[in-house]
Amino acid sequence: MKPVQINDLYTYVFLGNLKTKGDRAVFVGSVAEEENNAYRSVLYTLKNNKVSPLTAYGSETDFVFKDENTVAFCSNREKEKDRTFLYEMALNGGEAMQTARIDRDNASLIGYLSDGTAVLSVQELMQPKETDYDVFDEIPFYFNGAGITNKKRNHIYTLKDGKLKNLTPDLFSTDSIKLFDDKLYVVGDEFVRKNSLMPALYVIDPITDEWHTLIEKDELSIHLFEPSADGVYVFASDNKSFGLNQNPDLYFVHDDHVEKLMDWGYCVGNTVGSDCACVGGNTSLIHDNILYFTTTVKDHVELYKYENGFEPVYRSEGTIQSFAFLNDALLLIEAKPAQRQELYEVKGDETVCLSDFNKDTDTSISIPQPVEYTGYDGSAMTGWVLYPKDFDKKKSYPGILDVHGGPKTVYGTVFYHEMQVWASQGYFVFFCNPHGSDGGSDEFADIRGKYGTIDYEDLMLFTDTVLKAIPEIDPKRLGVTGGSYGGFMTNWIIGHTDRFRAAASQRSISNWISFSQTSDIGPYFALDQQGASMDSDPEKLWFHSPLRYAKNVTTPTLFIHSDEDYRCPLSEGLQMLNALLECDIEARMCVFHGENHELSRSGKPVHRVRRLNEITDWMNSHLKKTEK
Repeated sequence: MKPVQINDLYTYVFLGNLKTKGDRAVFVGSVAEEENNAYRSVLYTLKNNKVSPLTAYGSETDFVFKDENTVAFCSNREKEKDRTFLYEMALNGGEAMQTARIDRDNASLIGYLSDGTAVLSVQELMQPKETDYDVFDEIPFYFNGAGITNKKRNHIYTLKDGKLKNLTPDLFSTDSIKLFDDKLYVVGDEFVRKNSLMPALYVIDPITDEWHTLIEKDELSIHLFEPSADGVYVFASDNKSFGLNQNPDLYFVHDDHVEKLMDWGYCVGNTVGSDCACVGGNTSLIHDNILYFTTTVKDHVELYKYENGFEPVYRSEGTIQSFAFLNDALLLIEAKPAQRQELYEVKGDETVCLSDFNKDTDTSISIPQPVEYTGYDGSAMTGWVLYPKDFDKKKSYPGILDVHGGPKTVYGTVFYHEMQVWASQGYFVFFCNPHGSDGGSDEFADIRGKYGTIDYEDLMLFTDTVLKAIPEIDPKRLGVTGGSYGGFMTNWIIGHTDRFRAAASQRSISNWISFSQTSDIGPYFALDQQGASMDSDPEKLWFHSPLRYAKNVTTPTLFIHSDEDYRCPLSEGLQMLNALLECDIEARMCVFHGENHELSRSGKPVHRVRRLNEITDWMNSHLKKTEK
């Protein structure tokens, strides 16, 4: 069987944004194109269990149902500057028809009122637009993936008979919008200088422009909400016990009353890491007036419903990117273990695959093998190992420890392109979910003030267990890599042990003091996660900073960073790079222009391929040398 190649990225289809109405289902399929260095996204439709392409233009990443026979979306096929166009398309065939011109760029369609009025979200700049400089006077002044956001606000507009009407104050910005029964439910904040971490929930009558507050600002941190015929379901937390990463409980808002329905205490949504899922999805929906939602459990995603209590509906052994109901049948965009995404229908205890986008029968896929190990506190934990292609027990192999981001995310058993590439190139690849990861209790995920301590212990104990269980891994040829929190941990690891011969630190944190003042989330995230600030306890921030221990590093290290990464700014990687070079340690940095924190997951295709080539070449050059 053929190995997994880096350029196989161009053959994958990424799926998401599944929606249904009547007897029709529509979803998005996206492919990475090398020639255009972009993603080509089209709509697909499902009818009578047959999947067919609906659009061909290649820029349709989202849509709404106008009615059972028509979908609508915003785009700019005319490529006119500072404009967006509204298109409608019949599901029974035909071309997309332009129905409106919107003299705004960055407009997206939320939905339609019963009288046909379109509701739009539009990002607008509320200060003079300059061509050769920017003005910063509020927090956040930039945001990862959104660029410079100073005085930019997400406004709500209605569009009827070609006339736009703004429903939002100038300095109000919406975080999320739901349209239900001709009412708009909005989480957002009107702010000057500093936005709230707990914006309010409002209901807006788009006809009368009347606003009503359902949950006051700074009362709850809203994770998700779903309006229903009886009221609004809200998953939210008060952040009092476990800070910003505290898992939510379920609340219900009805007749000006906020009621806590039930403790939940786990995450909502899919937080399983993947480099093969770059199309959006949904975490929740209302079906037959019942709330359905996904949650991550250890290493996989499960679907639950709330009906006088929480009840499991479907357990995926992998991930659920998007879900919907079609004539009471459950449809899923799911990635099963060691597989990529497909469209499935759930029939009783059986799932039937309805698509064949990513079927591959002649490629060697390494199946993740579980490894049980004991955590720092004596608890039973599980990690996984990918065996190298054509594994031979008589041979010795290099190994790569891969650390996930977050830290409140998880690794699972779904197909992970970069890991499969390394396995195909003759590496053991091993990974786990140390304390601080998602998928469990608040207590398990809580490593506030402990970064680099108990999580580091877990990772080293896991590495010890893997080496003991698999003697074919050469302990003198180990590499370590990770991005974001995984980049922080890579920086930390090389400053605390010399057991790794090569490291690739991606979009990392090296200095909590500088991070706290330069990251888009730094001013509040560093204080929350470390329990310290420059004023209250700068020594604690420095204690948890990998840069403090750079003088101990002997590991050749590659740094991968993007110049528009505002989550873990470029300066974080540069500080670590300079520290290593100053100590005469072999180090190299590859800076990707025009990319942000999402480089490895949704960056430009050519950059994603170059990034993986850089890491793979670095590991090969240091871990595949002949031992003397």
